Amino acid sequence: MSKERAASASLPADRHLYIRQQLQLHGRVLAGELAETLGVSEDSIRRDLRELAAAGVCQRVYGGAIALTPNQASFRARKQEHQARKARLAATAVQQLQPGQFVFLDGGTTNLEIARALPEHLPLTVATNSIPIAAELFGKKQLELLLIGGSVNHQSGDALGTIATLMLQGMRPDICFLGTCSVDSELGIGTLQADEAAFKRQLVEQCGQIILAVTNEKLDTASPFQVAPLGDIGLLIIEPDADPSRLAHLKASGVPLRTAR
Repeated sequence: MSKERAASASLPADRHLYIRQQLQLHGRVLAGELAETLGVSEDSIRRDLRELAAAGVCQRVYGGAIALTPNQASFRARKQEHQARKARLAATAVQQLQPGQFVFLDGGTTNLEIARALPEHLPLTVATNSIPIAAELFGKKQLELLLIGGSVNHQSGDALGTIATLMLQGMRPDICFLGTCSVDSELGIGTLQADEAAFKRQLVEQCGQIILAVTNEKLDTASPFQVAPLGDIGLLIIEPDADPSRLAHLKASGVPLRTAR
């Protein structure tokens, strides 16, 4: 540790800034390592983590904390972000499909890229609760398209709530491409809103295999509402340049991983 950092480590504001930086870089911090690096007691670090958790920066876990996924912008704004990265994930995702399967495409901008990547020669039955995804699939004649209805969330463009859940309960898709806001080895799959989490939990229960295609910034982060433990995920598709330290926790959990080309 530098002399400058050692001199300022006694100041909570400086420790908070350093912890924020480490969360941004690595997604996770350990209280013991922070105490050693900053030259303060673990009690001081635990107090810092409690204060940062109360401020919505992180979520406490055993031995440390993980970053909270940032509040997401609207679907319209997010679909313009990292489009090439999401398209690479989508190209790997559609390789998991076989002719004649019943597929559910949950909402999300990465799943929109999966809809765009579906091969024109591949006959599938595809259900979705996402208006933008349904619009993308409309006109693909090799597909039988089923649209889940109900109350529409204007932030995400997804149908959610009681009507959507009742329609879903009558389906048994072979594969679901699940949308998510966060992925963590301990806290599992999470999202930002309660109604989204409830619908996604029903998806996990109804579908044969759950596949997640996730961009790097969602790894080793937490969200306010849990959808499912990581053990319920059949395949996690990640970017080729994912942070090795974040991947280490996921690999240790035993979830099947596949790297996008």
